[in-house]
Amino acid sequence: MNAVPELMEQPQAASAPRRRRFRTFGGAIAGGVLALALLAGTVPRVARQRRLADAAAAVAVTLPSVSVTTVTRESSASSVSLPGALTAVQTAAIYARTPGYVRRRLVDIGSRVRAGQLLADIDAPDLDQQVVQARGVVFQTRAAQELAQANLARWRALAVDSAVTAQEVDQMQAAFNEAVANSNSAEADLQRLLQLQVYERVVAPFAGVITARNVDAGALVGTAGGVSGTLTAATGSAPGSLFTLVQTDTLSVYVTVPEDNAAAVAIGKPAVVTVPALPGDTLRGRVARTAGALDAMARTLLTEVRVANPTGEFLPGMYAQVQLALGAGTPPLRVPATALVIRDGPPQVVTVAPDSTARYQTVTIGRDLGSWVEVTGGLADGSVVVVNPPDNLRDGSRVHVAVDTTRSAVASRDTSSRSRSQ
Repeated sequence: MNAVPELMEQPQAASAPRRRRFRTFGGAIAGGVLALALLAGTVPRVARQRRLADAAAAVAVTLPSVSVTTVTRESSASSVSLPGALTAVQTAAIYARTPGYVRRRLVDIGSRVRAGQLLADIDAPDLDQQVVQARGVVFQTRAAQELAQANLARWRALAVDSAVTAQEVDQMQAAFNEAVANSNSAEADLQRLLQLQVYERVVAPFAGVITARNVDAGALVGTAGGVSGTLTAATGSAPGSLFTLVQTDTLSVYVTVPEDNAAAVAIGKPAVVTVPALPGDTLRGRVARTAGALDAMARTLLTEVRVANPTGEFLPGMYAQVQLALGAGTPPLRVPATALVIRDGPPQVVTVAPDSTARYQTVTIGRDLGSWVEVTGGLADGSVVVVNPPDNLRDGSRVHVAVDTTRSAVASRDTSSRSRSQ
């Protein structure tokens, strides 16, 4: 009875390893089938991507490669730079009002003088004698006036007693009036001569610098400004003048603003003046006045800019560049100058559409800023233009965008704007 159960347990123990080996073999078969399925799906996809890459490379080789940039508006404050020259705010050619000889000359070119300072003395002995004579005439007329006044009073007293006629009283009144007029005339003539004596002292009308001296001691000068000899110590002075005096603590710069910017110029707006002869130095001023009307021939607005020059380092006559701040408004569009296509007709640029199609676009050019130009018409903000378009690029052809220079262009433009503002 015990042998039968043992025989029954031995077949069951032998079938268990066979079942484990079958499950292992089945799992291997399933893994292989899955790997084959993955491989069958991956290989065609990789091949398709490779074919697309080869096609794109072929298209890139076939289509012309271009560099583009995006058109944007200027971010810095709008301004215009114009040429001009520094001039003194006041310039006076000083003449002799009294004829005579120069007794003393107290200043020379380069002398800094204050208002009312004596520049020269004129010796006029004939004028001095005329003053003495005029004083004598005044004494005579005053005595005649006193006598006429006494006679008039006496005749009026006699007329009360009817000792004299009314006609005789009227004659005494007329004589007194004549004496008063003669006295006033003599007094006026004396004052005229005394004023001429004051002009024997040539003084400075305002504080400034002597830039020309045309006389020396002993020179004969006349009322018309004539000089007895040619003793010019500086060029550019007025003919016949004794001195030329300029005020240099404040300077003026006259510029002609084009018609496109004339409406934006207003009195009081800031301006920056730079002088090429003095690099690194700038003068800050404001618009003092404008002509109020455009020049009919040049279509420009004459504008005066006043700047302070307390140190006197900047000299009148220096060439200068004036940067005027313009009014607030829509900032202009700017494109690189290399993007312009100038042929027989008006200027054009080549734009690139989203489908990579090149189109020639006629534009209107504003100011030329060197490496950049302003576009006042024909382009929209955000347009993509070709930089250095090739000559054989046709309208409507497709292109391959190789380089987008928008970021570098913006950085370069910002750097140039900062350098101009400095």
